[in-house]
Amino acid sequence: MRPFEKLRALAAFEKQHLDFFSTPEEHRLVGEIGYHQDRGKPLTLKQVFLLGIGSIATVQRRLRGLKELGLVQHRRSASDRRAIELMLSPKCLRIIATYDRLMSSPSPEHEAAGASAEPAHVCGLCDGDAGGRALVARFLEQGLKRGDRCVLVASAEAQKGILAQLPQRRKATAQLIVSDGHPSVDAQFAFLKAEFQTAGKAGQALCLGAHMSWTFAKNLRMDAVLDVETRFDALSRQYPLTGLCVYDARHFSSGDFLRAVKCHGDHKRYPILVG
Repeated sequence: MRPFEKLRALAAFEKQHLDFFSTPEEHRLVGEIGYHQDRGKPLTLKQVFLLGIGSIATVQRRLRGLKELGLVQHRRSASDRRAIELMLSPKCLRIIATYDRLMSSPSPEHEAAGASAEPAHVCGLCDGDAGGRALVARFLEQGLKRGDRCVLVASAEAQKGILAQLPQRRKATAQLIVSDGHPSVDAQFAFLKAEFQTAGKAGQALCLGAHMSWTFAKNLRMDAVLDVETRFDALSRQYPLTGLCVYDARHFSSGDFLRAVKCHGDHKRYPILVG
């Protein structure tokens, strides 16, 4: 991601998810609580008051606000039942993890020097059912492990083979959305945008795995397919999204596939995935 693209993405993410950092005290509280939680030694309420973040009344007020937002939780200490320990909630941890991914995305200079980066929107090519479904399954599996909101778009037939390769799907039913696609460009993009917004509200990134065979069942012409690809790619330039679109060489011409590849903004930096 280029420097100014990153600044725009960070600003958009901060506006949507980090508005609770409206005061220095809240910023410091989340940082200190998260730091000690990560070390396996959660801060007690008494220890927080001793950090010098603000007066006891101010700290209590800021903590109350963070708890009401579902960002901070408390529990009794296992070693001393009289002590109250403070923890960041899973929701808050997801938001911070996504923000960290945005901040750490390398600049072109780092990439030229050989640093690795996670592709945002890439293309896949297969020459059979098994290879294509395996590509999509592996991509979504990584998204599930990261805690992303994952979306599978595939024909009903392809869905079965892909889901069978996702051992985590039963543990993450709310995290994995399955669709057989929509019959128009506007309807398909509206669906994808709605899923992104749902992910954003939960502080998650969106991970899309699409087996492009779904477009045949919906009678989408290639120009319409490319329109969806182009719109999604524009979204992936600004927000924490990853997407893999797999095309079957038996059903798409070489010319159509080349046009599709060019709609994927990361095609110049990342190889085409082959299954």
